[in-house]
Amino acid sequence: MMTRLLFCFAFAVCLPAIELEIRFPLLEKQLAQQLFTQDGKRYVKGDPSQKCSFAYLANPKFGSRDGKLLIRAKFSGRSSIDVFGKCIGFGDSFDLEILAGVTTRNGTLLLTNPAVKILSQDSFYSRQVLKALQRSIADAVQYPIREEMRKLLAAASASSVYQITIRKLEIRNLEILADALVLDIDTRFLVE
Repeated sequence: MMTRLLFCFAFAVCLPAIELEIRFPLLEKQLAQQLFTQDGKRYVKGDPSQKCSFAYLANPKFGSRDGKLLIRAKFSGRSSIDVFGKCIGFGDSFDLEILAGVTTRNGTLLLTNPAVKILSQDSFYSRQVLKALQRSIADAVQYPIREEMRKLLAAASASSVYQITIRKLEIRNLEILADALVLDIDTRFLVE
């Protein structure tokens, strides 16, 4: 028992920083649970109650290209008015991709310089959507990665015989690989 405790103490003291690799399927699952909360959709305009004026992203898939994060998603939207129960105006649904750098600020994963590209037909509506998404997508896709890591580590320590408290958890750097994000984390645990 004492050997295990000394090992845990030595491990915590000797490793001031760790690298955490998060595979894209897990990132997809976590982001879907956190951001795509309305029947698997992320509304970027309106909400489900507005049948004539809404926009949402659905079915996100993550990957990488040229050292950047690649998100493919389905866009559906309508920009119209309700006239006697019928929506009059524009609307469409199409596939798009977002290619962006990634950074963290205050423990939140943020997209940097996102470039949005429509993967299907070109139309007046899709061009208007493209302009709007270019301006708003960085705000629409943010992920509190530090808090999620805290929850994960707290859950892992709950099943341990030791009480583990996270004293410090700072993301120093991140790298985008072909199939994962790698986070360089400066951390400190208290083991009691």
